[in-house]
Amino acid sequence: MGCTARGTRNSTLVDAPPSIIETWVVHTRACDQKLGSDPFSSMTVGRFDAIGEPLGGALPETLLARMADRPSVFLIHGYGYGYRDAVEEAVEVRAGLEAGGGLPPEAIFIVFDWPSERELGDFYSDINDKARRAQVASYHLARFLQEAPPGSRICLMGQSDGGRVALTTLHFLAGAVLPAFWFEPEAQLSSGRPDLHLHAVILNAAAGHHWLDPGERLDHALSATEALLNLRNSGDYALAFYIFGSYTGFRGAIGRVGLNSHDLRKLGPLSARVEQFNLNPMVGISHTTFQQALGIPDVAEKIARYTSWSQ
Repeated sequence: MGCTARGTRNSTLVDAPPSIIETWVVHTRACDQKLGSDPFSSMTVGRFDAIGEPLGGALPETLLARMADRPSVFLIHGYGYGYRDAVEEAVEVRAGLEAGGGLPPEAIFIVFDWPSERELGDFYSDINDKARRAQVASYHLARFLQEAPPGSRICLMGQSDGGRVALTTLHFLAGAVLPAFWFEPEAQLSSGRPDLHLHAVILNAAAGHHWLDPGERLDHALSATEALLNLRNSGDYALAFYIFGSYTGFRGAIGRVGLNSHDLRKLGPLSARVEQFNLNPMVGISHTTFQQALGIPDVAEKIARYTSWSQ
């Protein structure tokens, strides 16, 4: 259960500063929304220059080639985003990362846009449908990154349902099977990519706190990543209702309760790959956005270490 739509932004993009960072969009809105479907024939990939301007359309292979020997940062939005919402927020996040030293000049910033906007009249049914689509988006992103250049340095940044996408993508890239869940079949890539250097920053992530534990749903995610920053909010009002969703696993969200002591013991040495930080004293009960997080100097510094590969 993704629980909530995107947060309200405090600014608009018309005043967004220009950027020297090479920026691309990968969106999967035209792709078959079935787990295990191949996205390459239907995904849209293009160079992004400015809001309101058309994408400079390109083949997926063009972007993949541009990622060679450069750090790449993928921003993955959560529930309730149309395409314009996704790119508008991305420009603000990109500006925050640049200001905090999180994007070196040679970096590539990629907006991963999946169909998460509200479509069904019943809110509960809609957020559960989008939780299902988040699993599909994870497979599509993992399938794209399966073709990345050898040794690529990639950081996945995901908020809310986007955090679930990031974690599930890592699990797929480890070559692991995503087990069947409710009406969804199991899924697996044809092979993993153990050569990739992967970081992840998840914010208020809508995924079970226990899912990374051995024997659980995403138990290979940490083995695929070199470092994971879990930015949680112990008072998040939206994730308080997470356990009532059909795709939740019926326990608290990692974006609210974090990995608890029991989880950390089960993870053993892999727990050393995880850094956790509670935003609650700084942001209250909000379902925090990356713009908010990047506005907090200490948090922006933490995020920058993961996106810039300076740690």
